[in-house]
Amino acid sequence: MTLNALIKRRQRALFEAWVRNPLVQVQVEHPEYLGRLVFLGDFDDTVETAQAGRRSLKNVAIVNKPGNPDVNTSVWVRAGYSSYQKAWLGFVEQVYGIKATANDLAGYNIDHLLNKARSPDKAGFIRIEAINDAVNQDWGRLFERAASNPDFSANQKRFRRTMSWIIAAKLMEQSPPRGPGDHDGIARLVQFNRNGLAADNPQRGLTEMLEFAYRFQ
Repeated sequence: MTLNALIKRRQRALFEAWVRNPLVQVQVEHPEYLGRLVFLGDFDDTVETAQAGRRSLKNVAIVNKPGNPDVNTSVWVRAGYSSYQKAWLGFVEQVYGIKATANDLAGYNIDHLLNKARSPDKAGFIRIEAINDAVNQDWGRLFERAASNPDFSANQKRFRRTMSWIIAAKLMEQSPPRGPGDHDGIARLVQFNRNGLAADNPQRGLTEMLEFAYRFQ
């Protein structure tokens, strides 16, 4: 299996998990809570939170249970930890037996599913995955930059975060609208998936989400 195929499989598995249950975690306050929060409705004694290679659990953690690793295994890093690309590559080697380097990631970024700037004091643990490079940068310049404003109270206090409609779109390589006034961009994104938005008017739901994020700009 190629690294590219593995990335696509993991992206699809996470997206489908979120469609089934929107309470998919992307940030927790400490590795000791990972097992129960990641496997919220399916926790048992087989769930383990382990070190990633020789890396300290203070910085990197792998949470897993038996079964398909695309679904049952994930890697998390402390928001302030800088070597998260190496941590992800080490995770792939440890879990899948695929030895890869940064050069093999052409076209992808290893990134936090929740912008690390949104973690209070950069102390939370955030799940990392491979994301399309161009799409990731577009979301970073637009929505994530706005949503990371420290004036949002959630960015000062909340350590537990679940996967959002916006994160799902980025994961599945959907480019962002240019802002709340980009009606064509919003309409395009609405067609991608309506999960997580009000069934009666998903376009309004996404517009309001963007308006909230951009209100401090």
